[in-house]
Amino acid sequence: MNARLGDFGLAKLYDRRTDPQTTTHVVGTIGYIAPELGSTGKATTATDVFAYGAFLVEVACGRRPLEAEAPAERVMLVDWVLDNWKKGALLATTDQLLGDDYPEAEMEMV
Repeated sequence: MNARLGDFGLAKLYDRRTDPQTTTHVVGTIGYIAPELGSTGKATTATDVFAYGAFLVEVACGRRPLEAEAPAERVMLVDWVLDNWKKGALLATTDQLLGDDYPEAEMEMV
């Protein structure tokens, strides 16, 4: 299998005569947008890395990046995982469907 990531709808939002890296409109999917993109309006490789990292965390945790119905501390997936990492409880964020059937060291790397 060859995975492909993309959001083809974003290209339509850019004016072809302007620099696509800088825009006055923040576009993307909440939960995958890097925090600095909202303040700078500039898409960089760092904002792409953030989005890819959010995708990896989504897969590892078995949760969507934004869950409006979740308790306040769990609404934003990236924030919830970061809080657990700071508490030394990173593996508590692992997808429950995995049980204990995963290499802990590899999960921590994700």
